[in-house]
Amino acid sequence: MNSSFFHLASIQFKEFYREPAVLFWGFMFPILVAGVLGLAFMNKPESEKTIAVVNSESLDAPLKRRLDSLNMVPGLRFVYLDKDEAELRQKRGLISAMVEMKAGGEAVFHYDPENGEARLAYLTASNAILSAGSKTQISEKHITAKGNRYIDFLIPGLIAMGVMNSCLWGIGWNLIDYRIKKLMRRMIATPMRRSVFLAAQALSRGALLLIEAGAIFLFAAIAFDVEVQGSWLALLTVFGAGFVAFAGLAVLTASRARHSQVGNGLINAASMPMMILSGVFFSYQNFPEWAAGVIRFFPLTLLADGLRAVFNESASIQHVWDEAALLAVMGAVFFTGGLKIFKWG
Repeated sequence: MNSSFFHLASIQFKEFYREPAVLFWGFMFPILVAGVLGLAFMNKPESEKTIAVVNSESLDAPLKRRLDSLNMVPGLRFVYLDKDEAELRQKRGLISAMVEMKAGGEAVFHYDPENGEARLAYLTASNAILSAGSKTQISEKHITAKGNRYIDFLIPGLIAMGVMNSCLWGIGWNLIDYRIKKLMRRMIATPMRRSVFLAAQALSRGALLLIEAGAIFLFAAIAFDVEVQGSWLALLTVFGAGFVAFAGLAVLTASRARHSQVGNGLINAASMPMMILSGVFFSYQNFPEWAAGVIRFFPLTLLADGLRAVFNESASIQHVWDEAALLAVMGAVFFTGGLKIFKWG
């Protein structure tokens, strides 16, 4: 019995290390990810907290000089904006807090107390203002308006991430599993166009995805009073375009994998960078300008930005048309490329 046990275990090990792709995705890829993320975040300076100053004409001279000098300090930056622009940037997560200068020397901070970064920005900036030696009085006003809270920023990002994960794992992994179990050959032996088979996989997942996204939204609406402020047509258009993009990416990701380890690695390679970088939980504008310029064209970033515009900025279909069109084109390119190189046996 012991002999048969060791022989069977030996066979499993040999099957594993004889496949170079399995070795790469099972061992090398996690090490590469750890190395890249370690280099990216090791010794990372404190993220910059941007505070918008509105009604800056009410600033007294010593305070104005103090704020200008603080712009040279790493981790803190004051920008002078009108109130509408400041509120829009706050909705998009581009600023941490807003300080409104009132006549008579009062500074009113507007921020979401549930957002830890915003609260830290308030504490840092208010301390800086008090240390300026002016007679400015500090007060705070907590943001409760829909669309301006952190939860309003978070929910569209979570829905976008759900679209990505549902497509990559629900479609991509399902196709890989068909190939591993030799079911793919049986499917293509039937009088059926191969593109129809792949499209049917995507359509079935799309129906489930609507239910999943609806459940997240319903929970957020009941628990946190989140609502869609823009056009429902725009919301469905962006959502549908995002689904097309990630369904196409799922087909491309699953086009060649024949082992579960390779499939896991490919799907994680496609999803993990976007989950970290695309601004699901915080604005990707916190990254350096050159990096943010690239990240904004990731499929997950385009989808999250489009959904947030509809949820929080009352966007109509004209405002999100660029994101929707780009996502749809990406999906068509991914699907066409995946279909051309798809391994059916």
